[in-house]
Amino acid sequence: MKKPKDVEELAGRIAEAAATPLIPASPAQPPAAQKRPAKPKKQGSLSVFLRVPHDLHERLENEAIARTKRTGRGVTIQQIILEKAARPE
Repeated sequence: MKKPKDVEELAGRIAEAAATPLIPASPAQPPAAQKRPAKPKKQGSLSVFLRVPHDLHERLENEAIARTKRTGRGVTIQQIILEKAARPE
């Protein structure tokens, strides 16, 4: 059997790697000190799920139907709710 070449060099590299710590002893900047960039504020609209009483739903539906007939464009219950919620008191 042939004797492998550079056995001494390989043994030295393995010993050096085993002695070297994986994590540096003193990091340049601790992770807690790093600042994250500010998150941009969300714009637009968000989805909301509402459960309204049956009688209120019926009134809103009747108003939506009446507006749809009057304007000739589809008006939803959600649009009626948004309009009523946006009115100043």
